[in-house]
Amino acid sequence: MLQLENIENAYSFHSYDEHSAKLITPDKNIHSNSPTEDNLLEIKSTTFIYQELIESELFPSSFESFDENCINELIKHDAEIFLIGTGSKSRFPKKEILQFIAKNKLSIDFMDTGAASRTFNILTAEQRKVAALIFFK
Repeated sequence: MLQLENIENAYSFHSYDEHSAKLITPDKNIHSNSPTEDNLLEIKSTTFIYQELIESELFPSSFESFDENCINELIKHDAEIFLIGTGSKSRFPKKEILQFIAKNKLSIDFMDTGAASRTFNILTAEQRKVAALIFFK
């Protein structure tokens, strides 16, 4: 279990592996290693998580397809920071995408999904406006 804090009004990560992650639903955050299934939501495909919002349809299934359209979808939300979980290892998008992020002074960080999950929980517990886009492929 990743979370030690009570987090209200937002999803948080309970656990993850190479192919999926389990999220604790908003206002159901718990201090137990044995949560009920009602409190968990399993994700197995690319998913965007921000506060009480979950979206799986707007983004490509594979990190290799991460592009400016993805960034434009991300910044429709008022998050302070965007975490991109790139799967089992840290990867970065094409040079042009990184230049677009820098030029527009966006706070978008790329890291493996485990690191993104842990960082998301820490920042959410601090009441920061953090969003995560999680890729498994």
